[in-house]
Amino acid sequence: MITISPGHWTVGTGARDIIDEVTEARKVAKRVVAILREGGVQANYIEDNVSKNQQQNLTYLVNEHKKTSRKLDVSVHFNASTGRQQRAIGTEVLYKGGALKALSSKLSGVMANAMDVPNRGAKYRDNLYFLNSLPQSILLEVCFVNSVSDVVGYNEHFEALCQAIATELALHVGVKLNEKKVRTMEFSSPALKNETETTLASAARRKMIVEAAIEAGANKEVWMAKLENKTITNDDLLGLAAKAIVDSK
Repeated sequence: MITISPGHWTVGTGARDIIDEVTEARKVAKRVVAILREGGVQANYIEDNVSKNQQQNLTYLVNEHKKTSRKLDVSVHFNASTGRQQRAIGTEVLYKGGALKALSSKLSGVMANAMDVPNRGAKYRDNLYFLNSLPQSILLEVCFVNSVSDVVGYNEHFEALCQAIATELALHVGVKLNEKKVRTMEFSSPALKNETETTLASAARRKMIVEAAIEAGANKEVWMAKLENKTITNDDLLGLAAKAIVDSK
């Protein structure tokens, strides 16, 4: 019901600064598709690894989207402005079809809330090949690759961001994601709950847990890859933390 693709065609062909647009757009698109599928939504993922220039890339992505059965086409991008910025710049969603203005506005809002960055809102664009070629399409500009604050918010709240995007996309096609996929941890101590949530939201602390588990015997190649690709889950981290403690004794 939904087809999603990251923009551009290989690392370095999109915006680059603190992070690389192509690398991160693929992570977001893959994770959102996975959440949608887990929640019972038919979701298609398209990635371009064959194009040699921008026009080939745009044509390839549009043609591949058209081959799928879907009600909505989504392109995932990251934005950029001039020079390195410390301030948060924010997120926005581009659309052309008037019927998609409301969805674009909702997505921009939930993305901004998830990352704690400014909401730049829904923006009408009639000069983009992707939006012009696919009537039911939107383009996500997740955050600015040259904004230190944006990138911190993105990295620390990656999972919350992807969950928020998937939830709104699913609602658009009339599906409420399976509630069983949303689980909260139970604590007898409010203080421990707050500390655990703070730890799991921190990229630096998540890395510390993985490194400690590796030192205790966990597979370095597997877990560092999951950490870097942002596919590691909170349950993985708690399990690794337990392993680090038990196996180090």
